Amino acid sequence: MPESPPPAPKPPPNLTRTDDVLGNALLDETQAEKRLDEIEMIGEEEAVGLHKLESSITPGMRYLHCSRTIHQLVTDRNRSVGLYLAVASLLWTASSALLNAKPSGRLLVPIETIQRWCLPATFGTLTVLAVFCGLLLVRTRVGLIYEVAKMNVLLGLPVGRVSRINPLGIFFIMHALVSIAGGCSAGLLTLHLLYHPGAESDGRAAIVSALIGLVVALALVFLYIGMVRYTTADQKLQGIR
Repeated sequence: MPESPPPAPKPPPNLTRTDDVLGNALLDETQAEKRLDEIEMIGEEEAVGLHKLESSITPGMRYLHCSRTIHQLVTDRNRSVGLYLAVASLLWTASSALLNAKPSGRLLVPIETIQRWCLPATFGTLTVLAVFCGLLLVRTRVGLIYEVAKMNVLLGLPVGRVSRINPLGIFFIMHALVSIAGGCSAGLLTLHLLYHPGAESDGRAAIVSALIGLVVALALVFLYIGMVRYTTADQKLQGIR
């Protein structure tokens, strides 16, 4: 039986690309130089303002993108404050349950020790969480200001119309709420660490705790004001296009 002839070899794929500069090894050198010259000419025309590259992103699309980003930032603000309040409520509930616990068995750590340190641990956790929540609110406020400034640019309005710090604004009120809660937590933590029953320095411990709580609360508020004003200065907003 005669053998069938071997199949004819397939032609090599065409690897030449003429729509970009990088290409591959089979790109003709003359075509590459021609393409480079064309791109260089386009760059020179763009630099002198003779040729404007058209963008597929219209101002309307940019406006919708800014609006969507603003909605996400507002959602992040609500979630951060809601998370802080939820954790605070959970920690207070757990502390109350520990203070009223009367286990029948013997624990590795005595229940009296756990009950003694449950409230300081709660206050310390809420103080640290207030700092992180405050920084998150600063980031959210700065992002919102920049997005509103972009929308004003698209509408032909001056970026200076953006209000940075408004004591009656929802952002400032929420940050003040977190700051006061963090200051109270820091003050109560200090009181639990300094208080000794029957000691003569009980009044001094209360005063020191109140001062520390006030300092922490004011520090969080001034941190918010300073970072927002510095990050959203007029010089930086003027560079938005």
